[in-house]
Amino acid sequence: MSTWRICAMGGLAALLVGLTAYGALFGQLPNIQHRSIVLALVALMAVVVVPARGPWPLARGLDFALLAAILIAGAWVYWNYWDVMMNPVARRPEAIVLGLALVLAILELSRRTIGWTFAILVAVFTAYALFGHLLPGRIGHGGVSLRMLTSMLYLSTDGIWGQVFDIYSSFLILFVLFSALMMATGAGETMMDLAKLVGGRLRGGAAKISVISSAMIGSMTGSSVTNVAMTGNFTIPMMKRLGYRPEVAGGIEATASSGGQITPPLMGAGLFLMAEFLNLPLGQMMLIALVPAFLFYVGVLASVHFESLRQGVGSLPPEEMPNAGRLRKVSVWGPLAIPFVVLLAMILSGRSVGLSILTACAALVVLHLVAAQSLADLRDRLFDVGRAFRDAAPALVTLGALCAAAGVLIGVIGFVGIGVKFGDAVLSLAAGNLVAGLVLAGLVIIVIGMGMPTTAAYILAISVILTAFVEMGIEPLQAHMFVFYFATLSAITPPVCAAVFVAAGLAGASWWATAVQTVRFAVIKYLLPFLFVFRPETVLDGGALAIAGVLAASTFGAIALSASFAGYLRTPLGGAMRGLVGMAGLLLLFPLWGVNLVGLLLLGLAFAVTGPVRGVATPKNAS
Repeated sequence: MSTWRICAMGGLAALLVGLTAYGALFGQLPNIQHRSIVLALVALMAVVVVPARGPWPLARGLDFALLAAILIAGAWVYWNYWDVMMNPVARRPEAIVLGLALVLAILELSRRTIGWTFAILVAVFTAYALFGHLLPGRIGHGGVSLRMLTSMLYLSTDGIWGQVFDIYSSFLILFVLFSALMMATGAGETMMDLAKLVGGRLRGGAAKISVISSAMIGSMTGSSVTNVAMTGNFTIPMMKRLGYRPEVAGGIEATASSGGQITPPLMGAGLFLMAEFLNLPLGQMMLIALVPAFLFYVGVLASVHFESLRQGVGSLPPEEMPNAGRLRKVSVWGPLAIPFVVLLAMILSGRSVGLSILTACAALVVLHLVAAQSLADLRDRLFDVGRAFRDAAPALVTLGALCAAAGVLIGVIGFVGIGVKFGDAVLSLAAGNLVAGLVLAGLVIIVIGMGMPTTAAYILAISVILTAFVEMGIEPLQAHMFVFYFATLSAITPPVCAAVFVAAGLAGASWWATAVQTVRFAVIKYLLPFLFVFRPETVLDGGALAIAGVLAASTFGAIALSASFAGYLRTPLGGAMRGLVGMAGLLLLFPLWGVNLVGLLLLGLAFAVTGPVRGVATPKNAS
């Protein structure tokens, strides 16, 4: 990459972060004015980060057209903001042209950064808004003029400049910087060493390192695919070297990487979006997300443990363990732990999210710089900070394009009532059966999310399917958690499972065999969304005693299912015993206490019958 491009990426990212930081400290300009500046900076960054491809004149012409559309449309709405607010129904022919150009530019921006799928879906919904009145029967609508549609999308906060882009402009930009700073200043390396220290000494240590490191790093990246690419380059070869089959190693990494997005305190961008959509304090949303994440990792770690026992895979060799003394130094663990403590303390004390993340970023930078041992070291550390801005640029462009396109999508869906029609269709197919409705909704979400980032899949799915959940009598929190978890599953569910493709490539294994292993390791994650609905205690809805009881039953259920799918409990399990243990797991997850007791008794019986551990294979890497 050329020097000017690197400098432009870092400089534009710094301008975008600076504008957001100013807003967090002193307040923003009026909504549309502030957001139009943000989108202009995103567009400028986009032509540097993801320029158009093709013959030079055509590519540069497309970049120029994209920039011109966004900059001119943004400038017009900025300068005419007060006139639009005071006279919202005035006829403005130029606004129709500029609004349409802006929508097309945003579609191109999302195509470059997110891919064709999301851009095509937004275009299809927009076309439906304009031409849906030509369709027959209930699938049509009463008609929307181009002036009405562009006014809603361009001149109000119901479209492009709506809630999702507000979240991006207010604090998601700072969250992206925080993640980039963590990686650039060495906190990511510290996370990996910590994962080695915690999981490396255990049976199946390499796989448990994968699970622990992916949880920590994935919570910041917010992308299963990115997480696989970052941690899988290290963990997959290590797992293969220590005895795991290639498809198993790839499946473990893909499963673990899909968990980072559901892991507090950050959960990628999903946590912030969900908190805003539900109008819940961010601290409360973090607590709510803890129980499901705990159950997911219980299931995955149990699967990994039973798999390692069955294959005879041992711990990490001593020579590959990190130096524990290094991790005890404040200069090493401080930049990792202290910013998180600052972030959580400020959020839980009621400070704004933007100010909290900004303070955490400042704390991380200060800690990294004060640890310098010399002037040369200080210079290198300053370069690390600068590199973080450059590294943040691609994520800032992708997330900005996603939020702008999501504004178009949400605006159109709400404007013509697509969600209501879709909800009616789901209810009609389910024929009043709640379980059937949830299964159908889950399948739809997975299909919607195929080939999309989780955040895009979540926004799209909640926009079109929330009405169906309301009609089924499901509370908003349960509905959002259900949708978000299934959106994360789209990255690991065949046939379009991007995280599995990457993991299989790194493992040198068949993608289909890797996908089968991934689904096996992630079985509890496919069941958790149903627990949110039928056992609301899993999202902390209920008394303390009830929550504790459900957590205990669900924990044993997750372990039993993991043992059944691995074919190992205390000893290898035959077909009948695997079925018994699997049935016990399902009964423990069932939303009736009497059924849970039966499941616990069956699990206890299986545990007793399998007897003490005998004849377990010697670990392949035992020292």
